[in-house]
Amino acid sequence: MSLLNDKNFLKWWLTRLEPFVDVPEPKLAAEREAVERMQEFNNNYQTFLQQAVIPAVDQLIKLMAANRVVHRVTTWGNQLSVRIHLQWRWAELIISQSHEDAVTFEHHIITEGDRRGDDQSEDHSHQYDLRDPVPAEVANYELMFFMTRLAMDLVEPPPEPELPPGEGEEDDDEDGPPKPKKKK
Repeated sequence: MSLLNDKNFLKWWLTRLEPFVDVPEPKLAAEREAVERMQEFNNNYQTFLQQAVIPAVDQLIKLMAANRVVHRVTTWGNQLSVRIHLQWRWAELIISQSHEDAVTFEHHIITEGDRRGDDQSEDHSHQYDLRDPVPAEVANYELMFFMTRLAMDLVEPPPEPELPPGEGEEDDDEDGPPKPKKKK
């Protein structure tokens, strides 16, 4: 059964909305202005994508393909995603226009690894205001940041040494911080 065929529900719903349907003219004018400005933001994002992001991502894809790096590129709605798969880790760059008024361009870098059986995920996010055109150099900087973050995440620091029980610091006062052990 279609929602619009449910007469009782529609009657109830319209009765609930009736006191609120008269929207003041200043609010409607503000909404019209927001929609007009949103088109400007959409144009800024589209220009940035077509002239900067897509050519930079295309170069990255060609580099990865030439060097046997397993990757996947997908688009969905206003989102572009580049995922790189490595032996024990993956990283993803997500570029999208966000915010309810389409005012920001957002860039997420998500990395995850299961080298030792543990799942670790990090999200590095950057936002850019679309009220003004975004410089094309931003696309290259963000791709370099993504590639740098991935390369840095591949090398894990050595594990911290474990101290045997009773060595190191001793806890004299349970309410305060541990105090260093005195030498004999």
